[in-house]
Amino acid sequence: MKVLIAIEPRSYREVIGLAIEELRPHLRVEILEPDLLESEVSRLEPDLVFCSRSDCLPGSCERAWIEFRPYAETQATVCLGGVISTMEGVDLDDILSIVDRAERLLRGPLPSTCEPGARRQLRSTRL
Repeated sequence: MKVLIAIEPRSYREVIGLAIEELRPHLRVEILEPDLLESEVSRLEPDLVFCSRSDCLPGSCERAWIEFRPYAETQATVCLGGVISTMEGVDLDDILSIVDRAERLLRGPLPSTCEPGARRQLRSTRL
């Protein structure tokens, strides 16, 4: 599975990327500047994208994404399997749980499209 991390600030994306690489060594993790997100999603075709703004995602990123601003708040908007939900108090265990769920989805049938602009949010504390 390919994971693309393009969140601000740089220190957060690097630490999260390195943690995922260390704890899930079988995954391919790409860390990049948020400004490059649109072009790199098209080129790399990731299965999961961490971004600071989901409205920057091109339509081809349908499977799974996480809008996460760790510097501003510990909340994340998550799209997995066609369902958009909000997580409060996101920590490393939550991030790894999202990665694991996205990986399980990848092995199953294709989920419904999760349009980044669509905001039908479900409130949850854990996924």
